[in-house]
Amino acid sequence: MSIVVASLLVHCTAVVFDPPLERLGTLDRRRIPEASGIVKSRRYPEIFWVHNDSGNPPLLFAIRRDGRIVRQFRLEVPNIDWEDITIDDQGHLYVGDIGNNGGVLPVRVIYRIDEPDPAAAADRPLRASAATFYSFPTKVRFDAEGLVFDRGSAIIVAKYLDGRQAGLFTLSLETPAPLLRPAHPRSIGLLPDFTEPATGAALSEKRDLLAVCSSDVTRVYEREQPARWRLLSEVRYKFDSIEGIAWDGRDLILVAEGGGLYRLAETTWRQYRRATGPRPAKASSPEPAALDPTRSRNVP
Repeated sequence: MSIVVASLLVHCTAVVFDPPLERLGTLDRRRIPEASGIVKSRRYPEIFWVHNDSGNPPLLFAIRRDGRIVRQFRLEVPNIDWEDITIDDQGHLYVGDIGNNGGVLPVRVIYRIDEPDPAAAADRPLRASAATFYSFPTKVRFDAEGLVFDRGSAIIVAKYLDGRQAGLFTLSLETPAPLLRPAHPRSIGLLPDFTEPATGAALSEKRDLLAVCSSDVTRVYEREQPARWRLLSEVRYKFDSIEGIAWDGRDLILVAEGGGLYRLAETTWRQYRRATGPRPAKASSPEPAALDPTRSRNVP
């Protein structure tokens, strides 16, 4: 009996912690020393957009799947704490200056950038075509490293360090909120079972699947309702600290703080269910009002 139990434990450990992530390549650490966000272009085949975290120049890199840099572009906006990047279907990228370690920053911002052509060098820094500023009261400010674009709005994934489920907040990007009249994002609920600090997020092109990563786990959720998500898959790994995630069709591309690029194939992530069993988690109800004191829409 003990031999059978030991064998099962070894098997479970292999399933939970050692999935066959495929290493695709490594980023140039001199130019991308601290990759933080990644998204696949919808206009230029085989191009991914990557940026560094805070403390680095405001540069946007067009890369191939193997990590090779095709072109870099300087943005005419500061990199206070860039944490993630997302994309729409109209040729725009959205750079999320959404990091807020310790909640010390009163206002955060999402920049809209017209997606440049990676084959053409820019003769000047790229300007933001729009900027949407947002704020929270001091007591409920949070750090965030996950950002997705969904039908004209941003969804921001809160990064909690105390074991709470990750919170989801939304604000409209259709009418950008200026610095002096920032928007007040509203809560749209919690991510079932995501109790690790979320370091990146990606919404599939069909908007039906949401992938969220932490340093050692990725979970994939299926949309049940506009703001409700059902857990489909949980994949744990022991690789470099994962900082960003992007969809590549139905596969996932993960970027690590150490510069590694990995593929998590659809055939792989669909095999992995929750570590406690194969039954998907139930979608959680929205956060209580105490965690969403603004309860208001954007300030135009």
